[in-house]
Amino acid sequence: MLGLSLRAEFRGPEMRGTAISLRTSDNQGAVQKPAEHILPITYPTADIQTALRAISTKRSGRPIVVMGDRGRGKSHILAVMHHAIESPAVVEQWIHGWADRLASDEMRGIQIVKGFKAISEPVHNHEYPQLWDLLFDRHSKGQYYRGQFEQMAQPFPPRTLLEKMFQDQPTCLILDEFQTWFTGLPEEDPKTGLRLRQWASNFVQILSEIARDCPENLIFVISVFDNQNEAFRQVHRQSPVLIDFRGPTSKKDRQRLLLHRLFENRANIPDNEIATISEPYANERFRLLYADRSEAERDRIAQEVVECWPFSPELLRLLEDQILLSQAAQETRDLIRILAHAYRGRGESVPIITPADFFVDGESEEVQSLIDAIASQVGQEKLREVARRNLESLLNTGLAMPHARELVSSIWMHSMSPAKRAGATPSELHLDITRKQPVDDNAFQAEITHVIENSINIHGDDVLGGPLWFALEENPRSKVRACAKNDKLWRGTGEAVAGQAVYPGKDIEHIRRTLKHVLVSETHEPPSRVIVLGPHWESDPWSEVEDVDKPACWQQPVLLVIPEKVESGTLTLHARLGQWLAKQVTSRRNSVRFLLLGLDSPGLFDDAGLMYLARCSYLCSREAWGTDGVYRTLHQEFDRPLRTALKTRFTRFAILRKWDYQQPHNCEFDVATFSDEGNGIPSAIEDRVARDFFDQDVFRSFVIERAGDSEFIGAVMDDLIEPPPPGSGDVLPFLGETRMFEKVLEIAAEGKIALNVGGTWITRRPEDTDSKSALQHIKSKAFRTGQEMRSIQLGLPGAVGGAAVPGAVGVPQIPSAKAVPGDVHDPKAKNGGAQYLTGCGSHTPISQESRDETDAHANDPKAAVIAKTRRTDKPATGLNLSGCLETWGVHASQVIETARVEFTGLTVQQIRQVLQRIPSAYLANLEITWKDGGEK
Repeated sequence: MLGLSLRAEFRGPEMRGTAISLRTSDNQGAVQKPAEHILPITYPTADIQTALRAISTKRSGRPIVVMGDRGRGKSHILAVMHHAIESPAVVEQWIHGWADRLASDEMRGIQIVKGFKAISEPVHNHEYPQLWDLLFDRHSKGQYYRGQFEQMAQPFPPRTLLEKMFQDQPTCLILDEFQTWFTGLPEEDPKTGLRLRQWASNFVQILSEIARDCPENLIFVISVFDNQNEAFRQVHRQSPVLIDFRGPTSKKDRQRLLLHRLFENRANIPDNEIATISEPYANERFRLLYADRSEAERDRIAQEVVECWPFSPELLRLLEDQILLSQAAQETRDLIRILAHAYRGRGESVPIITPADFFVDGESEEVQSLIDAIASQVGQEKLREVARRNLESLLNTGLAMPHARELVSSIWMHSMSPAKRAGATPSELHLDITRKQPVDDNAFQAEITHVIENSINIHGDDVLGGPLWFALEENPRSKVRACAKNDKLWRGTGEAVAGQAVYPGKDIEHIRRTLKHVLVSETHEPPSRVIVLGPHWESDPWSEVEDVDKPACWQQPVLLVIPEKVESGTLTLHARLGQWLAKQVTSRRNSVRFLLLGLDSPGLFDDAGLMYLARCSYLCSREAWGTDGVYRTLHQEFDRPLRTALKTRFTRFAILRKWDYQQPHNCEFDVATFSDEGNGIPSAIEDRVARDFFDQDVFRSFVIERAGDSEFIGAVMDDLIEPPPPGSGDVLPFLGETRMFEKVLEIAAEGKIALNVGGTWITRRPEDTDSKSALQHIKSKAFRTGQEMRSIQLGLPGAVGGAAVPGAVGVPQIPSAKAVPGDVHDPKAKNGGAQYLTGCGSHTPISQESRDETDAHANDPKAAVIAKTRRTDKPATGLNLSGCLETWGVHASQVIETARVEFTGLTVQQIRQVLQRIPSAYLANLEITWKDGGEK
């Protein structure tokens, strides 16, 4: 791109290593070749200039120490120093040429010392266990002075001998990898017993002192890693010239050195052309990473991109400062070769190379060279395989992720940094995938979210905007998300998928269970029983609920949660709920309230987002992975948004207003909205029903009428709990037995009725000045619950003080019926049985053959009136028997010729309780059968 060209050594099929070695056994070392070999690939960094000034005519006359980690270029600097000593004119010409190019007067003034002999050796190879052997071998008069030394019978050469040798031939002694050599010396030679470490230390001290005291005779240069070693301390005593790669321009110098080393013509490409091609990246870099900086710094920050091109500053920083300088990677890394491979693979495809160009799933040379460079770092090859598997999982989801490969590759690259610096922030990843044009923020956010949620080895997502990285161990949060997104695990038949646990239907169960917890307070009993129906609520609702939630167990108002929108389909809300109520609820229909979704809310089980939250919450619950503390800590993270979503999902309720069992599609409901949330909903609905839909005047008239019949509270409640038939007016909502009884007490406090509680009549007293005081008195005397409350008898105020309640004024008295003997042919009329008979007019016995249904003409076969009889197949509860009247289609105003209710196996006390429930206005016959001598 822009005509940029790699050096010839990087363009061939076989790319040799670029590490500099001073001397090699095959004579290919940097000091074994002419200066013209190394100078063209050398950039005059500040450290190079410092090294040349240290051996120039203006030098200070001190030992020279080159300090830095492997790969900093120590050997390269030593090689340039060697050639400067051996070929000063060539090196001076080179440095002066750069001075002209960079307009540096300081570089132009460098003049190398003349007349010295360079002796350079990478001593870590231990070719010379004793340094004096190196001097004697390489010095022009070394053999002569070796003989002098051997005649002295001393452990190491004395200073006087060395000074004479250096006077005869001034020497520049360059020892590379000096620290490695020194720390590798044993204390004693196991064969000779010579104290190698101590003598080496003494000899180094002598060389350092000669270099300080006689700079015209000896230049002493060593390279070390750091200053935490005895080798450095011996030289440090002489206040050496220190080259440590830490100067203010060292970072820029190193970047320039890399580009100069890699490319033949990088310096020839104009900066304005580079700025144009990298402008989208530079602008996004300033926006994403330097949003806190002022506009005045934009040009300087953009210039950083130009200076590093064709590589991004972030890539160079990542490779050099984080990945390749980690302790485990120092032995084999080769940054230049990695970058050369990266440019060969991607340089012509992208305007700038970023960490995202090191594709984790490819076999490209740049990736393999990087892996080779850090192969000794534990787990790095495994980490690459982990990232590759995560990428495969992402691609298999079918989600729209155009940058999935680049994002995963970038996260993997950043994951190879040391632990404390591992990972890349979303902003850094966003920048890494920026090419010729910016990536939309919303599109990136959606894509990175998909990457995180579907990659089980990405960590760091618990901190908003924090770094993301790959790790060998799975991320529990990501594992939960990935599992929640896999529909096969939740919609299957319960069989494991490739060893993976499955959870068929658990998401739906968890939504229903959580919703009930949301609606029902843990500390307060709700005024209605909350029942969350399942996905088959319309066709088979009761198979999906617990037994205690089935209609047979209802004892209070019921709040039925409908999980889908009832307005969907061809039926109206009224028709759909009416038909459901007629078909699925056989009793207590007047106690039902329907909790409905908001008009804009999707069905519970049709909302993919809600199902996803439910799955995540379930997987972190005690039922699923609850034994693992890691997942329990995540439970609130997923459960809280699920509960929040459910709290506001329902905003309406419906209650029956008009009932029509025969044509339930004609039923009508009142639909109201509310603003309450969570466990405040049941109370809010009941309060709203009592305030807006319960007519106290209608209820008062109803109770006074039943008081005229001397009804028991239980019978009143049983009548109210069922809706009236068509044409009988609007439904009076049933508020629950306790609340309805309290309203009965209020009517008594008004003086409208009296209450027979345990044989004592209670009503408003003459001394009660107002209804409030009367209510307080009546409550204290008459308030009961349960069966005691149901046994209380109603009467009109005139009953107070009497033994019986007379017939209510204005209520027609029904004539007494003739005594009707029980049907002796009926097998139920056996010993211990009793028949409860009520009615007026004659009674026609029912034969066994017609016990289910009999249609017979009257005595006159030509009569137009047809007598119909219906009988239940088996005994049932009173409420179910009451429902039979609707099932048989008998209108509420129809006069019944004869009604017989038959009981079997009752005690005398139980019969008395039944008889007490017969209103005094109605007369009936009694016939019982028992065996004498039985229980008294």
